[in-house]
Amino acid sequence: MIHIDVLDAEAVRAQAAALAAVLVDCVANGASVSFMNPFGQAEGEAFFQGVADRVAGGEAVLVAGFLDGRIVGTAQLALDMPPNQPHRAEVRKMLVHHDGRRRGIAQAMLQRLEEEALARGRTLLLLDSANDTAIRVYERGGWQRCGFVADFALLPDGGYCDTTFLTKVLAPEAAPRPPAATVRNAIEDDLPAILAILNDAILNTTAVWTDAPVDLDNRRAWWHERVAAGYPVLVAVENGEVVGFGSYVQFRAWDGYRDAVEHSVYVRSDRRGAGVGVALVEALIARARAQGKFVIIGGIEGSNAASLKLHRRAGFVEVGRMYEVGTKFGRRLDLVFMQKRLG
Repeated sequence: MIHIDVLDAEAVRAQAAALAAVLVDCVANGASVSFMNPFGQAEGEAFFQGVADRVAGGEAVLVAGFLDGRIVGTAQLALDMPPNQPHRAEVRKMLVHHDGRRRGIAQAMLQRLEEEALARGRTLLLLDSANDTAIRVYERGGWQRCGFVADFALLPDGGYCDTTFLTKVLAPEAAPRPPAATVRNAIEDDLPAILAILNDAILNTTAVWTDAPVDLDNRRAWWHERVAAGYPVLVAVENGEVVGFGSYVQFRAWDGYRDAVEHSVYVRSDRRGAGVGVALVEALIARARAQGKFVIIGGIEGSNAASLKLHRRAGFVEVGRMYEVGTKFGRRLDLVFMQKRLG
């Protein structure tokens, strides 16, 4: 039987030997978790006595995973963040003894730490891992990759290892939001509204890196081409008016990119920030999944904070930034690529 407990400082001290046994086993099996071989039980117990002090001081939360009454896993939530980061915490030392692996203990401990973080008002979590299996566990739990550092640390027996940083935004259950705009397939009668939204973006924003507005024939040809190729063209409608549109195409023309699509979304200027973009992005993600796509990508101008935030909240992660590759309104523009895995 598996259960997860939060241990107070007294319990951490009392269970230091059992917790240390998990740590020693993980280091012996090659986990890069700050320690080098040879690493023994006494060193592990001393480490957890220090953790108990941090728990007592409110600087950390420690959870233990029990299997049939025996501790086989442990993980920590670090709370001692700088004064300007009171909303943040870090998951550290996620450890499972080899006897307890593949039983869901890591997932259960992670979920408990997320609950403990939210109860303390910590809504942004960060962790790093050098283990591909662990990274898949985190990703199944809704964590998103946010960075990669080569040669970040040493393995217990020497030799460099890379690490991947992951993040997760937590949010308390919110009251049901008012209905967003209705999203449907675009029809030819929608093209004048689509044209007006696009030309406003061309003339007044850096969302589109072209200077000259287009005409209705251009949009008609674009719509026919996308529909004929099987790609969605969607519109968001409020009170009978088109207030936004979105679409996607294959990321690159080569056959190897068949499962990757790049999307774009545009919202009428007076309806930005009203959930229209969110509704369109969510609908495009659903369409891409239904078509069996594996990745959806967005290219976003680097100073477009609203779009970057929208996409992060939708589960996209930044995977690349190209500096000053564009020019508009006399400014050099950065291009940020974000992606979301759908598989």
